Amino acid sequence: MKTKIWSIVLVSGLLIGLNASAQKENPAKPVHTFFDLTGAIGSGQGSVAGSYVYNFKTGKKKKFELGLGLRFTSYFGSNQNFTTAPAKLTSGKTGPAVFFSDNIPENIDTLFFNKPQINSLNLSFNFGYHFTPKFLVGFNIDAIGFSFGGSKTATYLDGNNINPPTAKPTGFNLLLISDNDLGSLNSEFFGTYQFSKNWSAKAGYQFLFAEYTTDQKVQTTPDGQKNDRFRNKMSAIAVGLVYHF
Repeated sequence: MKTKIWSIVLVSGLLIGLNASAQKENPAKPVHTFFDLTGAIGSGQGSVAGSYVYNFKTGKKKKFELGLGLRFTSYFGSNQNFTTAPAKLTSGKTGPAVFFSDNIPENIDTLFFNKPQINSLNLSFNFGYHFTPKFLVGFNIDAIGFSFGGSKTATYLDGNNINPPTAKPTGFNLLLISDNDLGSLNSEFFGTYQFSKNWSAKAGYQFLFAEYTTDQKVQTTPDGQKNDRFRNKMSAIAVGLVYHF
């Protein structure tokens, strides 16, 4: 994790350095619309995402921007573990309290997938700050949407031996708080450098929840609770291209 964070810092520093000699342009337009295509690679897994974003610029100098986007993300992996998802099981709490709660190991079981693959279409929140007309740093996060993909046969790695369960991507996605989240949600911290009138290069860090729901409640916790949702949390370096309209 530290290596990935330092990679982001170095990339951001490089972009700032490249832009140091850039001349000031005319004041930015009050609206910033763009499309970006981003690829991310993690450990044995990755994603490809395309987003259309409509941001409003704000502040006296129009350096801040915020708005909404529509993002399609395709997650894929090889030999990946998905662990118990609901916050009420992982930490025994829901709401903001999950930030301050430790996991309960005896409540966490694992599904193993040879080749997981989940597609999601979500509405996203987007934020950005222009250090210069050409250099921007930003953050985005999926808020609500849906996921789809084929059924997969998984291996249940915990508890009693059971028939291999079948699972599908959790259909409804909703941003709540941490493990309270439902479904598959993508988020990024990134920097972009505009190298021509319409194009920018993008680099950053991606954090993605990918979630499956089994066709039956395969997990029973020690206190008798049932569960059919299992989640993978991917951290990855991301690169991409941005087209400005």
